[in-house]
Amino acid sequence: MILIGVIAWTLKQLLDSWQPGQRIPPVRAILLVVGAVLALTLIQAAIGYFQWRTTTFRIDEEEVRIDRRFIQHNSDRISLSKIQSVDVVQPLAARLLGLARLRIDVGGSSARTIEYLSRADAYRFRDFLIGRARQSHQATTPAGTGAQRQQAPRPGVPERPGSSWQDRRFDEPEITHVAPRQIVLGTLISGGFIWSVLLAGAGIALPVIFHLEVITLPLVLAALLTAIRAVTGLLVKYWRFTLLRADGGLKMVHGLTTLATRTVPRHRIQGLEIAQPLFWRPAGLYRVRLTVLGGVKLDGELEAQVLLPVGTATQVSEAIDAIWPGVALDAVALHPIPRRARWLRWLDRQTILWGLDERIMVARHGLLQRRAEMVPHSRVQSIGLRQGPLQRRLRLADVVLHLPAGPVYLKCRQLDADDARRLLLGEMDLCRAARSAELRPTPSANSAPNPDIGGTSAETPPVM
Repeated sequence: MILIGVIAWTLKQLLDSWQPGQRIPPVRAILLVVGAVLALTLIQAAIGYFQWRTTTFRIDEEEVRIDRRFIQHNSDRISLSKIQSVDVVQPLAARLLGLARLRIDVGGSSARTIEYLSRADAYRFRDFLIGRARQSHQATTPAGTGAQRQQAPRPGVPERPGSSWQDRRFDEPEITHVAPRQIVLGTLISGGFIWSVLLAGAGIALPVIFHLEVITLPLVLAALLTAIRAVTGLLVKYWRFTLLRADGGLKMVHGLTTLATRTVPRHRIQGLEIAQPLFWRPAGLYRVRLTVLGGVKLDGELEAQVLLPVGTATQVSEAIDAIWPGVALDAVALHPIPRRARWLRWLDRQTILWGLDERIMVARHGLLQRRAEMVPHSRVQSIGLRQGPLQRRLRLADVVLHLPAGPVYLKCRQLDADDARRLLLGEMDLCRAARSAELRPTPSANSAPNPDIGGTSAETPPVM
């Protein structure tokens, strides 16, 4: 795309400098520019080819080793126990050729990529690495207990049937599916799109009404392009967004031109944020984002923080139940804040609510854009109580749950000071009990460990 832009800009400059009556721009200059661009393209293609040919990887009992020997020898060694997730990205050209890029997320450091594998091999190695990473977190299983050792996949040999074009296996049940019309509807009634249309309309109407001799064409075009890009961008990125139930976690597949597949282990999800913008309320649409332990910023195609780009209340409930079975946002009793908090929250006091049960804590707030954060007690890293000078005067306080970096920020705002202290102490006991229950082994006839939490039964899900 950059080279095409350079060619277009060069030709435009040559044609703009040409005036009627002058000679046509010299063909030789145009050919030199085009030849230089084509030469750069061939050089870049050659470099990419040799990089691909000199890249090798190997998987053994403890690590993944990626070696790149083009000009400089670089070797990356990734311990299987450090792998957080393995994603598959298929840009349009690679997808048409049956190729895919494997992206290995190792937590806080930058991700490692393997480019390019055949589509079938990328799927198999993805499933294999995820399975081995899960096994590395489990306790060592004694011989004779029935545990099976996972064998490395063999390239070119299919394992499980399914749709390779959409990266979906038959043994992965669908949790929810976002139709393209939902994406379009959510974009058309979003604040950004509406303001872009209004700006374009103002750029056309104001000069006509007030008889202003002002050229508003650039403003109108910029606003219209922004609106078109908002619709097409989200539609292309989240085309046929499907949330699947994979082994030990969730699998998100989406994309029109670039097919992106994310796999998120359930036990690494720290919290959820359910947001409803102002213009989405009549349509009953929501957006769900999540915070993942050790997750880093992914490529634009992946959007690590998005669990559901646009969804109805039913779809949101299905997504929450897939992460924490039995948990329902509406089942938690919510409490308002004291009336005296209106001195600090004049407009949105009635929208601030909080509540908890034996598994999760929930906080709601927002006047124009409603937000609800929910965090399991077992995922809370620490708890804090904050009280400013005005809050001390009004006997108010905030309780904050500390989580890894991400979109979820659960803060119980403007509570009664005594209630805030009781909530702080009670939440500490709930967190301690939830973590102990999650790590406690459960007796079972089947001694195979749980795929999500090491040491628990495979038949009894952990308390999330």
